[in-house]
Amino acid sequence: MLGQALSNLQIFPEYKTAFITLTEEEKNKFDFQKGDTEGVVNYALSLKGIIFAAIFIEDTEQNIIKISFRSKGDFSVNQLSRNHFNGGGHDNAAGGKFDGSMQETIQFFKELLPTYENQLNSSYEK
Repeated sequence: MLGQALSNLQIFPEYKTAFITLTEEEKNKFDFQKGDTEGVVNYALSLKGIIFAAIFIEDTEQNIIKISFRSKGDFSVNQLSRNHFNGGGHDNAAGGKFDGSMQETIQFFKELLPTYENQLNSSYEK
C-alpha cells in the first residue's frame, strides 16, 4: 500500500508542497487496516524543498476525505486545517476532513495553495 500511496504523490515546488492520495478502492486492494497509513504523509514531507505535506484518504463509510497535514518551520497546518478542513491540531501536525469526493478535495486544496504562497515561500525550518 505504501508503494501505491507514493505512486500517487504530487509535488508543487512553487508552493513547497506535496500531497499523497489513497482511494477506498486502493485501500481495499491492499486489505487496509486502521493504522496502515500512519506516518505515510511524512514521506512527502521528507522530500527536498518541501515544507508542507498532506495525505488525503477516502472514507466512503463516512462519506468524507480524511486528511493529515504536516509542515516544517513556521507554517501552521493547525491554522490551515481549522480554517478550511474542520480540523486542527498542532502548528506542524494537524488533521481534518472534507465533505466531498477525492477529486473535489484535491481541487479545493489546489485552489487554496495560492492563498498561502507567501507564507509557504517565506517559511523557514526550525
